[in-house]
Amino acid sequence: MKRKGLKCIAAAMAVTMGITAAGCQKESSPASNQTDEQKTEETVQAGETAQAAQDESGGALADEENLYGYSQPVSIKFGFSYGSDFKYREGESAVSNPWNDLYQANGINVDVLYEVDGTQAVTKFNNAVASGTYPDVFSAGATDLKTYAKTGVIADITEVYEKYASDELKEYINSDGGMGLSSAMVDGRLYGIPKMGNGYDNVMMMFVRQDWLDKLNLKMPETMDELVETAKAFTEMDPDGNGKADTYGLGFNGKNVFDMVGGIQAFFEGYGAAPGYWNGQFTFIEKEGKVLWGGNLPEEMKEGLTVLQQMYKDGSIPKDFGVMDSNALTEDLSAGRCGIFFAPMWGAMGPSANAVKNDIDAHFTAAPIPDGNGEGSSKAYFASSVDNAYYTVSSKCSNPEVLIKLMNLSVQKLCHPKDEDEFKKYYVDNGYQVWKYSLTQTTPPLKNYDNWKKESKAVETGNTDGLNTEQMSDYTNMKAYLDAMAGGSPDLDDPAFQAGIGLYTVFGDPVGGYAAIDKMIQEDAFNKSVYNTVPTETMAAKYPTLNKMAMETIVKIISGDSVEDYDAFLETWNKLGGEDVTKEAQSWYDSQK
Repeated sequence: MKRKGLKCIAAAMAVTMGITAAGCQKESSPASNQTDEQKTEETVQAGETAQAAQDESGGALADEENLYGYSQPVSIKFGFSYGSDFKYREGESAVSNPWNDLYQANGINVDVLYEVDGTQAVTKFNNAVASGTYPDVFSAGATDLKTYAKTGVIADITEVYEKYASDELKEYINSDGGMGLSSAMVDGRLYGIPKMGNGYDNVMMMFVRQDWLDKLNLKMPETMDELVETAKAFTEMDPDGNGKADTYGLGFNGKNVFDMVGGIQAFFEGYGAAPGYWNGQFTFIEKEGKVLWGGNLPEEMKEGLTVLQQMYKDGSIPKDFGVMDSNALTEDLSAGRCGIFFAPMWGAMGPSANAVKNDIDAHFTAAPIPDGNGEGSSKAYFASSVDNAYYTVSSKCSNPEVLIKLMNLSVQKLCHPKDEDEFKKYYVDNGYQVWKYSLTQTTPPLKNYDNWKKESKAVETGNTDGLNTEQMSDYTNMKAYLDAMAGGSPDLDDPAFQAGIGLYTVFGDPVGGYAAIDKMIQEDAFNKSVYNTVPTETMAAKYPTLNKMAMETIVKIISGDSVEDYDAFLETWNKLGGEDVTKEAQSWYDSQK
């Protein structure tokens, strides 16, 4: 994807997508607001391969040959859920937007089954499955994929994928060497199409208020000792200059300490551990040929806990951190109360744009996680290429190939826009993320890394030769931000200015998100996942309890319980299933050699 972690995580639109049990029905006539001319234009755009075949045959393709749609329309009903920051453009809705027009032009008519806030999505969908009237096409997490396959909720799509997947879709799916597709297999059969991500997009790093560093004459921390001193200075030395004791050094999401923005796992990664849980799975890493959960390293974990406990006592970590959620942390970052946090490369986009509204000099820069012991121990956890989402089809759907056709359209428009007009129509238009209207979202896994290489150079030199449409759009927004700041009187509400701030923290800043990632790549500073398939039944069953226990233990120790309690936690963790899931991960790992 363009940003998964960037744009898709920023506000994921289609958490669940669905069709009623009677969905996927052929219609005698399409329900469309388009003219025949508009439909023809969209159909031509929708599939160069299909169009070429149609030209050769002199007529419309049969549905079984059309990779992008239907001559006799299919009606499908989807359920949408939205992130809290999502808003429709004026005059648009779930069924009135460029993507829906594209679907209609290709014989796929979308009716809205429901629209809910993202916080209600899981409950809404689970209730639908329990009732037996559930969506026909929807996104399932890794844990659910195997369960749904075993219980007959979703269909085997092995044959429809082979028959209908376009070359572009197959190239996208196999961009990781087939690892993602393999992870969607259950008993050797394909049950989902993985939503490909980029492991680099989600590695954790440190973000720091650069303007505070400059004011206090401090440098970017490279070791944990330096991080401790910087956090203390941010707490005690009035970095915002307002004469009030209203700032603190290091912020976490204490309600979900393994979350992405404000995730505490990053701190322990500085000591070589990896205690988080990635997308509902255990973070299994390899040490000397043995597979283990990244939190099952007692010495490394206790070293980090000792430091965090002291920072908590000193006030560098706020006393109420244990009850702070992601919204509370984001508010503190935006309001200029917190100076350091951990997140993936996209994590500072929102806080940066918001902080500027409160302090025009506010500026977050990024760096790799500081080294815990001065011996190169810092290793960011590198997850698999699958973005914990598999597009699946209900076993009740009579036209399961509709999913593949939707994805063919998505890959074509999002990964291979033919020109700037098409890019703006389906991807991003003046900062508005039109891609969120797409029912299936796909972008090349390494796109962000490639974009950083070109966009950062363009920002540095002003030479835009060789930038594609997307890269030029990013550059234009970043330049709007930089020019406005240089001019001294920026319009804080200008969409290009606002978009430029976030993009600059990732792609333009020499000490931005992807610059930090590149440094980690050059130094191979990663603890890579060694379990890259769907969870076993034991893993799925044990994960909720073991994850909750780990998070609670860490918060309690930081807040004052004995650091030695971590040993007792690990003993209990192993007894309650940790030892069993580790053996299963080891078995799978050995089978891949």
